[in-house]
Amino acid sequence: MSLKILVVDDDPGIIKVVTAGLSSNGFEVVSAPDGNEGIRAAKQQYPDLIIMDIMMPDLQGGDVVRLLKSENQTKNIPIIFLSAVTANMPKGLEKSSVNVDGQYYKIIAKPFELSHLISEVKKLISIK
Repeated sequence: MSLKILVVDDDPGIIKVVTAGLSSNGFEVVSAPDGNEGIRAAKQQYPDLIIMDIMMPDLQGGDVVRLLKSENQTKNIPIIFLSAVTANMPKGLEKSSVNVDGQYYKIIAKPFELSHLISEVKKLISIK
């Protein structure tokens, strides 16, 4: 049984690239185009990990995380943010985590190396 990853991003190109990379590494991938659909998918699919954009229409990534962490069914799902929010920061000062209500989550800046994302996914869900 492969591990399931939920990818929540409003950019279909990002979803396509991340899905292809994760699938080729043996993960089952489900996706959602926005925060509301992401919440629905998390509750229906119960993924092993969520990769989430921060800047999305309707619900921002931080708001989605707050809602997911408030539900018993989804509160323990690990989350990695994948976002362009850090793209304008000077080299060396990029954030490596995002604080949502006192909890820190890994962030990977767009544009990203797919191999780096896969490595972080494997670390977070303890796959060698």
